Amino acid sequence: MNKALKKELLTLVVSLAVLAALLAGMTHLVTPKQHDFGAMWGHFLQEEPDSIDVMFFGSSITYCDVVPAVYWEQSGLTAFVHAGPEQTLPMTVLYLRESLKTQSPQAVFVECTGVAFPQYMGYTKTNIGQMPWGWNRLHATFTCAEPEVRKGLLFPLYFYHDRWDSLTENDLQPYDKDMLAGYTFLHEYSGRWRANTEQLVIESADWERNTAALEEICALCREQGITLVLYRAPVERLANEDWARLEAQFSDQDGVYLLDGNDYLDRIDAVPVTDYYDTMHYNASGAAKFSSFLGEWSRENLGLTPLLGQDEALWTERLAYFEELAAAPMQPKE
Repeated sequence: MNKALKKELLTLVVSLAVLAALLAGMTHLVTPKQHDFGAMWGHFLQEEPDSIDVMFFGSSITYCDVVPAVYWEQSGLTAFVHAGPEQTLPMTVLYLRESLKTQSPQAVFVECTGVAFPQYMGYTKTNIGQMPWGWNRLHATFTCAEPEVRKGLLFPLYFYHDRWDSLTENDLQPYDKDMLAGYTFLHEYSGRWRANTEQLVIESADWERNTAALEEICALCREQGITLVLYRAPVERLANEDWARLEAQFSDQDGVYLLDGNDYLDRIDAVPVTDYYDTMHYNASGAAKFSSFLGEWSRENLGLTPLLGQDEALWTERLAYFEELAAAPMQPKE
């Protein structure tokens, strides 16, 4: 190979590297930052490695209902809510696998309403688009995303190229630790409460796909020595008979606990009119009660030892931050 050709090849390689770096920088800049309502990978990756005892996965009835700081106050266990909007169970598998690259939780809680979800739930762009680049994101793109959104997930500038003229100072700020550790703060109350009568009807193909994902989560937790809690949030969106089917399938597996929040409504003591944001989600007041219950239940049943050397100052600050937010007057929901 002559010197001229070598020089041309080197120039081409350098040019491609510079172009790739520019595209990566542009992609990072125009992709919206996610600070609440789930899929909070940017904040999750700011947690110190191996500093989280317990992780919570699921949909909005996880990130709106579980306050890690209150859970920590009752259990002594550090926690992070790594749920996503309408997060499907196959998506949860990949969230868990990616999470285990930086954290070594003692326990994992999975809210099981997702067993009723169809393959695609409409929030793919957020749930996958916020994931770190790598095999798990690529796997999610081709197995959990609608075909029509895959191009944008592989090349995010396709989704976000028109954000250039609407960028704000917030887009330029790096992620920091989330003081709510993945919880989304809701400070309105329903005011006009009605019982939630909406129950999801599960197609057989969805049941098979979603329970297969739960089996994979069970196997992964068993392999990693992680205690697994499959739970139902204290609403009956997942029908009683479907929860019973889950109990029958998973109750005999080693290291797996099943927890039905509906069995503990008296102990949680959430007041319908003032502790709910809507018929399916708690507000901050209800979430504090539910999280306190979860912390007590974990202490009574799981036999876990809080992380040695945990940053108590950080978690004390997180608890104070939540309590300060929650102390503000609550407004009725429109």
